[in-house]
Amino acid sequence: MVWLLQLPAPITGLLWVAIVVGFSVGGLVLFRRAVSHTRLEHASVVSGQVFQLAGVLYAVLVAFLVVVVWEQFGTAEDASAAEASAIVDLLRHSSALPPAAREGVQHSLIAYTEDVVNDEFPRMRRGEKIEEQSDELTTLWNSYLNVQPESRNEISFFDDDIARLNVLSANRKVRVETGEAAIPGELWVLLLGGGAIVMAFTFLFSTRDLLVHAIAVGLTGALLGFIMYLIFALEHPYVGALSVRPDAYVNVLDIWEQHKLIH
Repeated sequence: MVWLLQLPAPITGLLWVAIVVGFSVGGLVLFRRAVSHTRLEHASVVSGQVFQLAGVLYAVLVAFLVVVVWEQFGTAEDASAAEASAIVDLLRHSSALPPAAREGVQHSLIAYTEDVVNDEFPRMRRGEKIEEQSDELTTLWNSYLNVQPESRNEISFFDDDIARLNVLSANRKVRVETGEAAIPGELWVLLLGGGAIVMAFTFLFSTRDLLVHAIAVGLTGALLGFIMYLIFALEHPYVGALSVRPDAYVNVLDIWEQHKLIH
């Protein structure tokens, strides 16, 4: 289903809503043909009360899932920003490293950033799995392990850089994990099944005007469809149009290019 997010967001959203509305209105028409209006009038009081209870319970479930996926999306954004910020700091501090190792460290940092922008983010956008330990990250660590600081200033910056390199690795791990995270299938069953039950309750409204009834059911279905699409899109923070962008990493490369032009 992740391939749906590869389509433009308006198309995916409208398609999702159209399917929910179509099933809802179609189900209403079949239900009204099978059940007489007189029976609906007799059951309207009880069905209305039960509908209110079912609506409240379902709203709690939807609110819980929206909060969960939104926090997951925010975590993905924060991890990417923190990883890019660590790269900026490491590039800035690289000028304090011994001259023999400085160029190799800078090259490894830029190579890692370019790999994130040009390879990893496009793959994550397609829903592909990303390695927690990439070759570029291993090369970056090795470039620091080859540094031999001598002066007190070099040792101080080197120790701080190792700490920031650990921050980079930790946020990369969070980025990979949030990209693979997903709502358990049981919760999706509960979300879809609960939505179907709530929509079924709307069939019990005792209005004689089928057109008005269909419009009410269709609007309710559209709202439900939009909510489900939002949850589905936020569930995959790096996939599709509504996703975390590599802008922070691109800014790192731009800053480095400006730095080279100045020097």
